[in-house]
Amino acid sequence: MYIVMDLEFNCSNNSYVSEKNGVRLPNEIIEIGAVKLDDELNELDRFCSFIKPTVYTKINTEVKKLTDITNDMVYQGVEFPEAITEFLEWCENGDFITWSENDIIMIENNMMYYDLSIDNLPRCYDIQPMFSDQIMDEDRNYALSYALWKLDIKPETSHDALNDALNTAEVLRRLDLTEGLDEYEV
Repeated sequence: MYIVMDLEFNCSNNSYVSEKNGVRLPNEIIEIGAVKLDDELNELDRFCSFIKPTVYTKINTEVKKLTDITNDMVYQGVEFPEAITEFLEWCENGDFITWSENDIIMIENNMMYYDLSIDNLPRCYDIQPMFSDQIMDEDRNYALSYALWKLDIKPETSHDALNDALNTAEVLRRLDLTEGLDEYEV
């Protein structure tokens, strides 16, 4: 089973970066979106949760422009420890699939900031290099929007965590996952 996930995050409105438990938190997760896929990449379920920010409590102006996420939307969410616990239970030990390694780094960073163990996080695969290798035959990173265009996929609205997870799942379905995982370094 695979969990295709995407995150949206907030940051400080100035240069301040919070530090706690020996961890700097430049970005605070404010939305988790995910799609659960079976081994044949058929959709089984969806997950979406807004997270109430407790560090950077006002949505950064640039984040709001990019994502359309408002203070009112996140204030109705749950705090990160509750949201990540609920999400990881929903995952049922499926492997994470992301577009870019930033999402797993962000989850680890936010969990350590809140003194939550990262020891049992699922294995995570970044399919961005798989796309670059299999479709572009180049060793460079491409934006998800470019991959959607290149593969002629009509995208869901971008910079929404669930929609970006759905978009990533569509790209995944056009890759040779077996080949990609055989060559992958976790």
